[in-house]
Amino acid sequence: MKFSYVGLTRQQERVRGTVDAQDEVEARMRLRAMQVRPLTLGVTRGKLFELDLKNLSFGKTIDLKGMIVFTRQFSSLIDSGVPVVQCLDILSSQEKRAAFKKVLLKVKGDIEAGSGLAEALAKHPKTFPDLFVRIVEAGEVSGTLDKSLKRVGIQLEKLGKLRSKVVGAMIYPVITLVVAVLVLVFLLVKVIPEISKLYTESAAKLPELTVKVLALSDWMQQQYHLLLIGLGVMVVGGSFLYRVPAFRRIWDPLVVRVPLFGSLIKKAAIARFTRTMSTLIASGVPLLNAFDICIRLIGNLAVKDSIRQAQASVTEGKSIAAGLGASKVFPPMVVHMVSIGEMTGRLDDLLAKVAEIYDDEVDDAVSALTGLLQPALIIIVGGIVAFLLLAMYLPIFQLAEKVTGGA
Repeated sequence: MKFSYVGLTRQQERVRGTVDAQDEVEARMRLRAMQVRPLTLGVTRGKLFELDLKNLSFGKTIDLKGMIVFTRQFSSLIDSGVPVVQCLDILSSQEKRAAFKKVLLKVKGDIEAGSGLAEALAKHPKTFPDLFVRIVEAGEVSGTLDKSLKRVGIQLEKLGKLRSKVVGAMIYPVITLVVAVLVLVFLLVKVIPEISKLYTESAAKLPELTVKVLALSDWMQQQYHLLLIGLGVMVVGGSFLYRVPAFRRIWDPLVVRVPLFGSLIKKAAIARFTRTMSTLIASGVPLLNAFDICIRLIGNLAVKDSIRQAQASVTEGKSIAAGLGASKVFPPMVVHMVSIGEMTGRLDDLLAKVAEIYDDEVDDAVSALTGLLQPALIIIVGGIVAFLLLAMYLPIFQLAEKVTGGA
């Protein structure tokens, strides 16, 4: 679970952010490792529909696209031999976003006061996530800051594309269902009452199906507020329920087993984990620290717990593959690739290849999902409209049959 904190750094500067841990004791240990003394510490409420994408946000100061552009420009300047302080001066002078400009100037001031780049960036967790800071820190230590910034830029770009694919796949059915509901309400509230006027003026007996549809239309016109309240209760209740850790422990493992959506969520999480882990290892970030960052990046608890098992396996002197394979969440192919990477000393390369494979898997999953949902939703919406129109025109059809029979 996530814990929100407000604390003091060694320089007695006030910082706030979130830390991922199983309980408060572990959260305090992680803050101690970050050299932060917590003033307040509490459980962060979760969000509905996380979809393993929550940590791609950079707060109000800058969005993901802006951060990718900034990272590319920063990397190019460093690669050209421009000093870090001068790079920040150049980038801040051309920055149009006031909030981000202010952050860059603060980072520049901290570096001029003697702080390292990573240390200065870490003071702004809402702008620069832990992934960004740790890779920059590894680049500073190894003297390859330009390469580390390039890796960060590529990583953010890949994760951004992954998010776009998953969000696009989820948005389509939601939009279609919303449109279907609006069409249904329009028919029941506006169209059917107009048609019903043809029957109320006559004393003819209506078919039972038509009577029920007319009754539904009358209810919708008179009690529509109950429907709105019901929808509101469902949304608020679902959001509240998702914040309960016990529910998440049951829900998240079930989600990844759902044939269409679950498969997409699971593949996206694996692609994200393997690519992030590959980037961190290639940048020289210590393995256990890399696990901590990956755990914070993953939203689904089933996948998160599997990564924790792998981290515990490494702590006990065992292999990463043994920990990943124990949970049965990661497919055998991923476990075998990780095992080969550990044996050959090319773990970062093998993880990158797994990420590429699962990027393609996500593309296939999105195509399959939209390919199945599009005709299914069209059939469902068309069926509902056809049913309502049939119910309203059924008396006319019966009258036509009687006239034809009488003739």
